[in-house]
Amino acid sequence: MVLMTIESYPGAKLVMITPPPVHHEQRLEFQKQRYKEKATGILERTLESAEKYAEACTKVASELSIPCLDMFKLMRDDGDGDFGRFLSDGLHFSEDGHQFVCEKLLECVEKEYPSVHVQPDPITGQDNNSGSKCQDIESSGPYHDEIDHVDWKESFQRFKDKFYQSTSRKRPRRESKLLMS
Repeated sequence: MVLMTIESYPGAKLVMITPPPVHHEQRLEFQKQRYKEKATGILERTLESAEKYAEACTKVASELSIPCLDMFKLMRDDGDGDFGRFLSDGLHFSEDGHQFVCEKLLECVEKEYPSVHVQPDPITGQDNNSGSKCQDIESSGPYHDEIDHVDWKESFQRFKDKFYQSTSRKRPRRESKLLMS
């Protein structure tokens, strides 16, 4: 699957991510809540099987020289050792878990692929507005704060004009019919 991705998207910047650890007690409690008297008390996922998948993932990533976020180890070894806070049902991420993965992924991208790491707006510190920049990812249109709601077509035309002036790209011969209508 990874090789197919590399073949299909040769310029893609990949990061492999292992599964998180499985929290047995949470998983069994979830099973009781969900299935009530039909709960079997038998885990369908285990810490041991998640660890084997994590080891296989890190091995493939290493063999293919792809960065790997080992969420199994990162979560298991974080702080006080109670990785249950990262999981909502012993298997899937909780809000804290999603935040943890996001932070680790952003750190990984900044380290491994700095040209696609978003540089925050120097004024606001935000990384999701018109002042933020990303070296290797071109903007595909004006940001919301650059669009005139009365004449939105003109806003997009100004963006296109500025884009073609600042790059060596040539304008397409035919304009999009969507912008013309």
